[in-house]
Amino acid sequence: MKVKFTLGMMVFLLSLSQSYANNVQVSNVTLTGQNAANNTYQVQFDISWENSWRTSTFESNYDAVWIFFKFRETPQLNWQHGSISTTGFVEPTGGTINVPLESGSSGYGAFLHRTSDGIGDVNYTSVELKWNYGFSFEDDVVIEICVFAIEMVYIPSGSFLVGDASNTPEGNFEMGNTNASFSITSENTLTLGGTSSANLSNSNAISMATVDDYNYAITQTLPANYPKGFDPFYVMKYEMSQGQYAAYLNKLTTSAAGARFPGQFGIGNHTVTDTGVAPELYIATSPDRACNFLNWGDVASYADWSGLRPMSELEYEKICRGTRPSSPDEFAWGDPFIYNQNYSYASPDLPEETILNPVPGAGNAIYNLTRGPQAGPRRCGMAAASILNPSRREAGASYYGVMEMTGNVWELAISTGSVNGRNFNGNNHGNGIISNSTGNSTVAGWPPVSGASNALGTGVRGGGHPSSAPKLRVSSRDLANTIINSRFTDVSGRLVRSKL
Repeated sequence: MKVKFTLGMMVFLLSLSQSYANNVQVSNVTLTGQNAANNTYQVQFDISWENSWRTSTFESNYDAVWIFFKFRETPQLNWQHGSISTTGFVEPTGGTINVPLESGSSGYGAFLHRTSDGIGDVNYTSVELKWNYGFSFEDDVVIEICVFAIEMVYIPSGSFLVGDASNTPEGNFEMGNTNASFSITSENTLTLGGTSSANLSNSNAISMATVDDYNYAITQTLPANYPKGFDPFYVMKYEMSQGQYAAYLNKLTTSAAGARFPGQFGIGNHTVTDTGVAPELYIATSPDRACNFLNWGDVASYADWSGLRPMSELEYEKICRGTRPSSPDEFAWGDPFIYNQNYSYASPDLPEETILNPVPGAGNAIYNLTRGPQAGPRRCGMAAASILNPSRREAGASYYGVMEMTGNVWELAISTGSVNGRNFNGNNHGNGIISNSTGNSTVAGWPPVSGASNALGTGVRGGGHPSSAPKLRVSSRDLANTIINSRFTDVSGRLVRSKL
């Protein structure tokens, strides 16, 4: 939601926001309660989204939204990130707000979620966050504000297993050289490789496209700062959508947006295009579709810009498997059973796109046997919307209710297989500020970006729409240490936050 206001005259002009992925909507944004002495304003808005839940049994988790905002002084072009106070917010009835502390008494965004157990759509009104704008505006300056909301899922703390004892491993994690699953029991330092059952090994890096720098003969150390998935964190409920990505491009400088623009309109179901018409220069004609053709530089930049961070490959397995025992060759829904015929689609390319021919009880994912004649990703959350009251398998959902961790597009993740990945510091999150010239992330402790698209220390997990079924398995690490040095029709990203 955008708000234009004149401080001297206290006039507010409203315009409608965009919304993507299960229809998260922000509306009725206003500014109220200015404290000129402390340079603060209350940002008030309504927010709603579909298919929300909170449960205190079994998974013991809930969904949420990550809320942040950008502002600018018009007619200036540069957007800045809004600083949100950790106090002074107003929670809606039935909702809880948490602002993770980052600097002083402020954070870069806020989480909003259900206060108590429940399931279904939510509609929160008169939500308020305190904006620490931190400086004095001149009288009669016009400020434009845009409030963003991203659907997230809370992943609770706890031990979990990586690796699944597959008989056809592809660099799968294991306990030493036993082929048994390895238990992650803390965020402490781990020894990678070797044959000891105390070590996290990798099936001797068998069948990996780019082998790890550890194996049965060579060991490495995984530092405590590398996020292992034991501590709690939030993860995006859906893969990054094309609408989300276009909205991000529209808040960058011309130079930064040019560097981060994929430029693949009309190829592989990619619909993000440069219209040449300001102010919404970039649009996505299928905004709810997963955004492909992203490289490490793009994903790291979006993470920094939004106050989130990239996901580690250990967190990827925690999100999928949860606290359940592992099952050989399982997909994100917890078993090896997957549908293997072409889908037909209702309302293709539209926000209400669904699968016309879902098979009850089948595991659903977009991959080479199901995607159909269109060689590209489909809309976020499509499988879950295609069957009434779907099971986890039918929805293609992870243990915690995260969508499309198997198939559609590969998930960029920080690898354990190289020093640049292992040096990733999961305590460092984006601060909303990226390079205005290159569009690159400026966060220390993340794998570097080399050139426009090379990534050192990253890889991909989970498979994509052209992949064969074995590449979609939770434990497959075929490309876990492969540098994505170009833009591909099946690569995207999903972000997390562990500073809660």
